[in-house]
Amino acid sequence: MFKTVPRLVRSQGNLLKGIFGKGGEKEAVKHLTAEEQESLRKTLPSIRARESTQVQVPSESVTDFDDDIFENRIDQDSIRARGFLKYTQSYTPSNEVKNQVLKTASECLQKAGISSENVEQYKFVEGDNSLKFELINRLGKSIKHWPTNGKLLHLETVADVVKFYEEPVKNITKYTEMARDETKPKNVSIMEQAVRFHPEDTHMYHGGITAFPGSGGEVISLRQKRLLRQFQPKKEWFDYDDLTFDYSRPDKSMPWDPEVAKQMDKYTDKRYNLNTKQFTRIKQ
Repeated sequence: MFKTVPRLVRSQGNLLKGIFGKGGEKEAVKHLTAEEQESLRKTLPSIRARESTQVQVPSESVTDFDDDIFENRIDQDSIRARGFLKYTQSYTPSNEVKNQVLKTASECLQKAGISSENVEQYKFVEGDNSLKFELINRLGKSIKHWPTNGKLLHLETVADVVKFYEEPVKNITKYTEMARDETKPKNVSIMEQAVRFHPEDTHMYHGGITAFPGSGGEVISLRQKRLLRQFQPKKEWFDYDDLTFDYSRPDKSMPWDPEVAKQMDKYTDKRYNLNTKQFTRIKQ
């Protein structure tokens, strides 16, 4: 005898189906083949990873602020590339870039009064860079990608120009590329940026309490000053009793301040005046 009702229900598998549905019929169970099981086993980890990191955001809550975050990330890559990499902007060639270069080269040759049966094999005249300048200038304005000074010397034919514009360019290092790679093994962890201490980050594991009181908070590199946060550390004993201590550094309004630097990058025809703390237009 069954002492409780739940035990009776568990023992009779088709009891509820017989009351509320078709009790005598059994549902057909589809068994996966060996190939389907292997394919599912390979795709399950990526699906679980996406489900764990994906955040559902209502469409009405998405604003222009998300676009600003994406633009700031691009600016950070270009700032890090200045004076360190050859190119400050990434470039991905299109499928029609070869036809575009050949068409522009044909127009430049026709404008200069030069006839050539094979435009791609045309060689620029040594000592006369007018045709090369016209071609590179038109392509640079339309494609938004320019060769470096060292690369200009090796562009001897139109085929060299085609080869240059068919090569993709990245403004990040190999380390950053590996850190952003989502297909790296699970046992490999690469941090793109170092975790820096800041006393206002009370939500972090350190709770805003430093292990080196009276020191830290300064960024030495001028390039990194535009990207990383700084703070004024508590050096005196009475600073620790001040509940409203200001962690802002004295050089808050300097050109390497991220807020000021962001405006400087937007307005290339203006210069920041340290005395007036304002931007003045450059006379050209």
